[in-house]
Amino acid sequence: MSSTSLTIPNDWAPLAHQQALYRSFGHGRPCRRGCVVWHRRAGKDSVALNLTARDMFKRVGTYWHLFPEQAQARRAIWNGVDGQGRRIVDQVFPPALRRRTSSQDMLIETLNGSVWQMAGSDNFDSLVGSNPVGVVFSEWALADPLAWDYIRPILVENDGWALFIYTPRGRNHAFGTWMKAQDTEDWFRETLTIEDTGIIRPDQVAAERRAGMSEGKILQEFYCSFEAESDDQLIPYDLVRAAMQRDVRTERHDDKVIGVDVARFGDDKSVLYFRHGRDGAPVPYERHSGWDTMQVAARIADWTDRWRPDAVFVDDGGVGGGVVDRLHQLGFHQVQGINFGARSDAARTGERAANKRTEMWLTARHWLGRGRLPGDERLAAELCGPMYRYDAANALVLERKEDMKKRGIPSPDIADAFALTFAYPVQPWDEDDDEDDRDAWGQGRCRTTGY
Repeated sequence: MSSTSLTIPNDWAPLAHQQALYRSFGHGRPCRRGCVVWHRRAGKDSVALNLTARDMFKRVGTYWHLFPEQAQARRAIWNGVDGQGRRIVDQVFPPALRRRTSSQDMLIETLNGSVWQMAGSDNFDSLVGSNPVGVVFSEWALADPLAWDYIRPILVENDGWALFIYTPRGRNHAFGTWMKAQDTEDWFRETLTIEDTGIIRPDQVAAERRAGMSEGKILQEFYCSFEAESDDQLIPYDLVRAAMQRDVRTERHDDKVIGVDVARFGDDKSVLYFRHGRDGAPVPYERHSGWDTMQVAARIADWTDRWRPDAVFVDDGGVGGGVVDRLHQLGFHQVQGINFGARSDAARTGERAANKRTEMWLTARHWLGRGRLPGDERLAAELCGPMYRYDAANALVLERKEDMKKRGIPSPDIADAFALTFAYPVQPWDEDDDEDDRDAWGQGRCRTTGY
């Protein structure tokens, strides 16, 4: 019986600019978390795949390679061919080292019992039950950030690794990951532009410019700029980060407000955001998946009884109207429904907003200059996600959730709930209010001051 000797990685060696990642990341290496921001065509997936194959023979386990969407994973890698005309999966996982291959599941099991599988991060929960010890998030800037929240505790328990590889797409959740990596010593972090790798020459970039590629795209794709194409971003990251680092004192009798964004679709979450003056209390927010209107209403009622907010603003578009109706039926008339598409009031922000939702976000942006936010990466990414434009009447319009999803940005449910806490100015209780007066307000109407 003849045998074949193979070395992993198979017929592959890292290029000069890829060596630091390959040598420093993975099982038995200094880093178990990695954020790799490389320019387009720098070979991010190639290094990730081959270091995964290496680790599969060092530690038996399950390994995932996640693209933003399942179809993209199949097209780019499973059916992909490299520059030498080889199927990518055959180069990385030679057939002689496989025990099982499933094209339908995009899964390969090696002879030592390790399993590698591709999937879409938009459908990460379909892999429930598996316990990966290594996960690659390819094109992380276009992926669903909730996938990391789901997978993170599994990797912590398994002492596994996670690698985020991407080219920037403005200051979205991937920018937050990059910032996290800069502030954490045990992360591998690297940003490589074409000037660092030399793979793409300046004359090639000039040719792309002549062919019509915008300067924003050039900065983004070749120079890894997070600022590219973000001039129309309503809330800059610097403003959010300053709010997260600010130390403010909230007085007991500052306004207490709850904002509620009620989920409309399957992948959206219902969010309750709590704000006390210039801070958040008793918790920043709650997120609930799959809850019906009765469950959301019951949770709001419970918090209203316990925390006694001055106002509760609920997005009453779609199913949210049912939540407001139920709470009024229960006697919670400090709850007020907010129509995102209603007319705005320019006097509040100094800018002409096209609708109520835009007005609330502009008010929230102003508040960020003096208030404090929790140090929460998801919230930061959502606040920095929406873009804006001006309509025919020269009024500012915030980007719709539907349009954000079309460009790969998840719905800003938390940020919308936060913005809802600024729906109207709220008059807080003070020490001169007696208990009878409080009860009258609580059972009568939302304690707002109007405009």
